[in-house]
Amino acid sequence: MKSRDTLTYLLIIIYSIAAVSADSIHGCGGFVEASSSLIKSRKATDARLDYSHVTVELRTLDGLVKESTQCAPNGYYFIPVYDKGSFVIKVNGPEGWSWNPDKVAVTVDDTGCNGNEDINFRFTGFTLLGRVVGAIGGESCLDKGGGPSNVNVELLSHSGDLISSVITSSEGSYLFKNIIPGKYKLRASHPNLSVEVRGSTEVELGFENGEVDDIFFAPGYEIRGLVVAQGNPILGVHIYLYSDDVGKVDCPQGSGNALGERKALCHAVSDADGKFMFKSVPCGQYELVPHYKGENTVFDVSPSLVSMSVRHQHVTVPEKFQVTGFSVGGRVVDENDMGVEGVKILVDGHERSITDRDGYYKLDQVTSNRYTIEAVKVHYKFNKLKEYMVLPNMASIADIKAISYDICGVVRTVGSGNKVKVALTHGPDKVKPQVKQTDNNGNFCFEVPPGEYRLSAMAATPESSSGILFLPPYADVVVKSPLLNIEFSQALVNVLGNVACKERCGPLVTVTLMRLGQKHYDGTEKKTVSLTDDSDQFLFRDVLPGKYRLEVKRTSREASSMEDNWCWEQSFIGVDVGTNDVKGVEFVQKGYWLNVISTHDVDAYMTQQDGSHVPLKVKKGSQHICVESPGVHNLHFVNPCVFFGSPVLKMDTSNPSPIYLKGEKYQLRGHINVQSRSPIGVHELPENIIVDILNGDGSISNRTTATLTSPANDQTSYAVYGFSLWANLGDQLTFVPRDPRGNEEKKILFYPRQRQVSVTNDGCQALIPAFSGRLGLYTEGSVSPPLSGVNIRIIAAEDSQIASLKKGHLALETSTGADGSFIGGPLYDDITYNVEASKPGYYLRQVGPNSFSCQKLSQISVRIYSKDDAGEPIPSVLLSLSGDDGYRNNSVSWAGGSFHFDNLFPGNFYLRPLLKLGTAACIQNLCIKLFNSALWSMLFHLRHRQ
Repeated sequence: MKSRDTLTYLLIIIYSIAAVSADSIHGCGGFVEASSSLIKSRKATDARLDYSHVTVELRTLDGLVKESTQCAPNGYYFIPVYDKGSFVIKVNGPEGWSWNPDKVAVTVDDTGCNGNEDINFRFTGFTLLGRVVGAIGGESCLDKGGGPSNVNVELLSHSGDLISSVITSSEGSYLFKNIIPGKYKLRASHPNLSVEVRGSTEVELGFENGEVDDIFFAPGYEIRGLVVAQGNPILGVHIYLYSDDVGKVDCPQGSGNALGERKALCHAVSDADGKFMFKSVPCGQYELVPHYKGENTVFDVSPSLVSMSVRHQHVTVPEKFQVTGFSVGGRVVDENDMGVEGVKILVDGHERSITDRDGYYKLDQVTSNRYTIEAVKVHYKFNKLKEYMVLPNMASIADIKAISYDICGVVRTVGSGNKVKVALTHGPDKVKPQVKQTDNNGNFCFEVPPGEYRLSAMAATPESSSGILFLPPYADVVVKSPLLNIEFSQALVNVLGNVACKERCGPLVTVTLMRLGQKHYDGTEKKTVSLTDDSDQFLFRDVLPGKYRLEVKRTSREASSMEDNWCWEQSFIGVDVGTNDVKGVEFVQKGYWLNVISTHDVDAYMTQQDGSHVPLKVKKGSQHICVESPGVHNLHFVNPCVFFGSPVLKMDTSNPSPIYLKGEKYQLRGHINVQSRSPIGVHELPENIIVDILNGDGSISNRTTATLTSPANDQTSYAVYGFSLWANLGDQLTFVPRDPRGNEEKKILFYPRQRQVSVTNDGCQALIPAFSGRLGLYTEGSVSPPLSGVNIRIIAAEDSQIASLKKGHLALETSTGADGSFIGGPLYDDITYNVEASKPGYYLRQVGPNSFSCQKLSQISVRIYSKDDAGEPIPSVLLSLSGDDGYRNNSVSWAGGSFHFDNLFPGNFYLRPLLKLGTAACIQNLCIKLFNSALWSMLFHLRHRQ
């Protein structure tokens, strides 16, 4: 043992006195080698066989890999086995290599692995890979890299002998396994699929896996289907083949005469068995469209279109095409043989069709039979085809003609009390004059055959006929089609007036004339006119006599509703309309409406453009304010406790949109009373105090500053700081004040430490209870002799409610400076505190309330290594250290055989290293056993280290 400065070192040399054991290790081994056939097939120019990329695994019987190793370049392998039992040895070579065998069951016992026999694996051959390529029609092919399945591919010797045959997979690929190098021929066939050869069928396999070029090609596949009618096969139905992206199909029969502008790729015709077929169709998406036409009739085939996908195999259309009937057409015409559009065609009482713009219609899926065919359209009457025979070879159905039409109109009267009749006269000889009374709405209708007629309106009773005049006195009409707009009315007058606006009126100002006092017209008859940029006058023409109300309104283009945004001296004026024109009606604008919608009551005033103030009391809810002068006005709030998003809002008469005053935040106010004097005298106050605002999880979400509002004086011993904050409704806030000054000054602490405030009142908030502030408590002390870096812990001597401290909890932690002194604070003064001091390697003892003496401690360092210092890892050693004063320490050495015993007082110590009996430390392939009898105890004497 040698002392160096302040450290004491111990060097222990462990001598090995145990015998060296040469226990053998069991293992499985053998060779990986090529078969004799492969050896013979190798060329002299081929590289030497290297088996280092072959792996051999030791597996449990249920497949778990216990050990694995790579073969030597010559094929030798060895796997050590530490447990006895039954296992499986498996060889894993490059992909495509074949093995015989590929795994061997082994038993490991006292005689070794399978009696220590070599376990050999023989490499027998390679793989030959290829594919049969299928025709691709376009991007719509769902299997662009595939080919036909179940193609028989044969591998032949150079002389033509069959060596192996395989069937292609669903993707068209084929694979021959366990093939030795050499020259071969390939042959492919399928019982009902054409397979073309494009290239040489001779292949040569070298000393590696081989891949054949794409020499086999399937040019296309068959699409088969069936056409029937009521279960019986149908001959002669044309099936057209279409595709959006396939450009060409091998089609000897041609594309046929397909309907429409779309060109077919190919067409087929069903045979006597109803079957049709397309050949050599490449992979892609297709549509089949049937068409069946007789001499004069087009037959209906269902479905009218079948979408299908051709992949790399023949396809049978799953759904049979059914011939369900034939189609026949006809026409509906008027008096002039012009087609009538929109006529419903009823067959035996059921709607089956509707005419187009030229009057034509078509009946689908009909059979040879007698039908009753009717035409129906409002205001028309047509002849009916009864028991009409429909045949497939007929050119068309006979025309259905209109035989009469409706003449309809309205008679407008002043009131509902006047009954009115309409007379129909001057018609053809076969049509007698007619008279009809109008309904409650003044409407009338006559059903007449084509011809010339005269209509006239008259009072229904003689007593009401005096004084009632209808215009026009009569109407002469020529009926060739329905006439629906004949109109008679009483004599009409004009209503005139003007609007006086503060600015230009313009087209946004409207005047509405509404009829009053009529039971059936109340609120339903009204007219509205807009003023123009050039004139402020309005005119209503052709007004029926009666009582009316005129209403003026001005709306904005930007307004979402039609509410009036101007205020008026009178917005409604009633007028009596007689037989003379009404003149001189005038509306006068008073000002501009501004709609204020507020969530709270608030005092405010409005400043106008001339600087004058208009006081306002804004009420909760919606209210309209009439502003007499146009332009922009400012709305100011007077001492608000609710924040509406801005202290001043602009009110523009040109923008009639509502002004929303929504209470966004609510003002929270409070103050802090800070003592300006303490038991040790007057102390300096901060300029301001920071108030942190905490959210629910205790993190700082905001802060504000409390400023001095009332300084201390002779009458008061404290100064008052005020603070405020805008908060949201529902906020749960915690206010925590703090002294912002640096550590060089003694700081003020606050009581209580924090206050929690909930913003629950949708209005003005109560004042936050006041905080009290006073100078914090500071603890000062020292360590002798002076020692820096001593850890000083100030512990609560009792429970503190303010600081949330429990007795014995750490209140503050600091350290001594270079002169051994320390100061800790600020601390809350509602409890007392204890002071603790510590530093690793030193013993500190409290000699006063805040003063300590210190004494430095010692250390023992231990290192363990082998006699020959072979550099091998040293096993863990139990080190037992004991002292005269009852000291005990049992520890395990660290990695590398070293350990330190720290913080020891001066005195006598005993060290005993212990190594587990039978534990072996192996160094340079020699197994050395260490026993307790080879170790000894040592005595140390430690003195105080200077």
